[in-house]
Amino acid sequence: MIEVKDLRKYFSSGILKKQYIKAVDGVSFQIERGETLGLVGESGCGKTTVGKLLLRLIEPTSGKISFDGIDLLQLKKKELRKVRPRMQMIFQDPEASLNPGMKVGDSIAEPLKLQGGLNKREIKNKVSELIETVGLNPEHVNRYPYQLSGGQNQRVVLARVLALNPDFIVADEPTSSLDVSVQAQILNLIRDLKRELHLTLLFISHDLEVVRHMSDRIAVMYHGKIVEIGNAKDIFNDARHPYTNTLISPASIVDIKTTSDYHGVSGCVFYPGCPFAAEICSKKEPEMVEIGSGHWVACYYIS
Repeated sequence: MIEVKDLRKYFSSGILKKQYIKAVDGVSFQIERGETLGLVGESGCGKTTVGKLLLRLIEPTSGKISFDGIDLLQLKKKELRKVRPRMQMIFQDPEASLNPGMKVGDSIAEPLKLQGGLNKREIKNKVSELIETVGLNPEHVNRYPYQLSGGQNQRVVLARVLALNPDFIVADEPTSSLDVSVQAQILNLIRDLKRELHLTLLFISHDLEVVRHMSDRIAVMYHGKIVEIGNAKDIFNDARHPYTNTLISPASIVDIKTTSDYHGVSGCVFYPGCPFAAEICSKKEPEMVEIGSGHWVACYYIS
């Protein structure tokens, strides 16, 4: 359903002497219909930027994004508006996603009104159906976000997203701002809804265990690049990239904080902190190679 090829997003800073930050740098992957691809990596590696690029919430520097055979980057604004309902995003902070001055029922009804095609009674019935689908009670319809818990507000956000019957959802750290006690409830709800509604997901998180729980396949991202991608089982049982191993067993490889200064690296972005680095790693960026069925790694050490 989703095909991404050589996607790049560079941000510039400075007036007299411009500097470029390569937030996303040559990322390629596919997501099959009905699949959940987990995108994992430390904060600041470019995960959220990838999610926003897929929905064209921000524009890429270059690359290709295909959604269900549609070249998204070739669409004009009017054409994009027709596709947008099929592609939705769940953000990290549910409170920031909701209008504090709008009742929950009105928030859920808003996208239905904007889309058109339903009368008031049909919208009211649809809101009631969505409220039940995400595990809220009928009385929540007339409450404001500040009267609900973080977990309840994230359920409201889910209801808003589902209102437009999307095919593809980007879930960007959807439980990171919630109490630990409710995180599992929201994750299980998302997983259940994905199965029941036949959704396709890009699930973004810095927490590898959460991604393992949610994903069919996992892509590991480091400083704007995907360094390993494969089935969840392969990533956990046979991780091959040194950085992936760092995420799984932090004490066994290297303290990744020592690798934060990567600007100017012309070879592998993990080279400055990799215990297995050779001379070629500093000079030439490794290409992704398939080492097993659907298991790809960008590393000279294993190739």
